[in-house]
Amino acid sequence: MKRKNALYILCNGRVAAIDKANGNILWEIKLKEYAKGSYSYAVGQINMENDKLYIGISGVLFCLNAKDGSLVWVNELKGWGYSYVSMGNAGEEAQAAAVQQAASSAAVIAST
Repeated sequence: MKRKNALYILCNGRVAAIDKANGNILWEIKLKEYAKGSYSYAVGQINMENDKLYIGISGVLFCLNAKDGSLVWVNELKGWGYSYVSMGNAGEEAQAAAVQQAASSAAVIAST
């Protein structure tokens, strides 16, 4: 499972989990270990769902284990080019939070 106290960052072709309580690096990986390419100056994005990190950078999509940064899979998106990979997916956790927020708001309205 993912660490609830971790902040996941992407910078200069590296992905890391940072402890939110003290700023220490919990784990760190270099994306070039998993796929050929130069990611040092590329702009990327991280999307998280359950215990997986989805990273899109320089036309490559990575899936990492949020617990330790190990590679789950990589897709080089052949034929798509080498640009920014934009992703969108609320994921189960975000959807559950939205439902809980809506229920809380409904309860407040009903009590007034």
